[in-house]
Amino acid sequence: MSDIGINFPFWFIAGYFVVVGWYVSVPAIVVLGLVGCFVDMARGWRVAVFGTAALLSAPLVVYAVLTINDNAKYKRLRAEMHRTLDHDETVTGLALPAGSDIDFTDKSQTQIGLVRLPVVTDIRGAQVTGTLEWQYFSHLWWSTLAGDQIVGGFPCAAGFITFDNDGAVYECELAAAHTFLGFTLPPGTKVTRDADQAHWNLHLPDNAGLVIPALAATAPPGTTLRVTHNGRLESAASGNGATMVVRGVPLNSMNLYVRGDRVVALLKEPFAVAGEMRPADTGVSIDLTTGDVVLAGKNW
Repeated sequence: MSDIGINFPFWFIAGYFVVVGWYVSVPAIVVLGLVGCFVDMARGWRVAVFGTAALLSAPLVVYAVLTINDNAKYKRLRAEMHRTLDHDETVTGLALPAGSDIDFTDKSQTQIGLVRLPVVTDIRGAQVTGTLEWQYFSHLWWSTLAGDQIVGGFPCAAGFITFDNDGAVYECELAAAHTFLGFTLPPGTKVTRDADQAHWNLHLPDNAGLVIPALAATAPPGTTLRVTHNGRLESAASGNGATMVVRGVPLNSMNLYVRGDRVVALLKEPFAVAGEMRPADTGVSIDLTTGDVVLAGKNW
């Protein structure tokens, strides 16, 4: 164990407990003040009483001064990083209406962090309402669609949406059926683009499945499909582990992977593999071309 320690002086520790225990120290100061003022006592005792009250008051006064100073600094910083528009104005490339309450990420006000919109506003082709928030690390806008509308080619439902500075959608829930990457997605599907922009996650609603032509199978409701930007299915995952039948094999849809021309997953129920009955939760690999089923490798 390390023998490095931090030793605070006694006066600092005492002052800390006076401030933390203000509900005791403040009444004590008041009582000492009253005693010093109104109780008949020797001069020496009176000086001691007032001195004790002063010592107890000192940490509280220092704390109050520091708090006031911090609040003043915060207000100055907020004034430098905040604006409320008194007229329609284009700010850092965004056309914003009068009344917009803007928080910037820097004192030079070159990057918006958050906008509180007073009315429905067109931002990069999306009619949004409420707040518009910039995500620094992903370089995306988060906001709320004011109603069902087409954004970046998607029929997005009113509610949460994520898009970039070019108006490309990174996440929204579909308001209507939509064909995308070769899949006919039902209403309620949540489409999410990965940060690498090479993959999409398609999360099906709880009330509709999805036909997957490449597997000649139907993904159960609630399944999330991970698909490449050119429409190749890489995996399927459902939280409830519903059965997904691929080439006649009942598979557990909780963790299903597509690797080349093979599907790898656990059996949902007992099934004959290579002439031998195998129990549920056995890992199997299915050849999508021939339909042959073999046991999956140990670390599939």
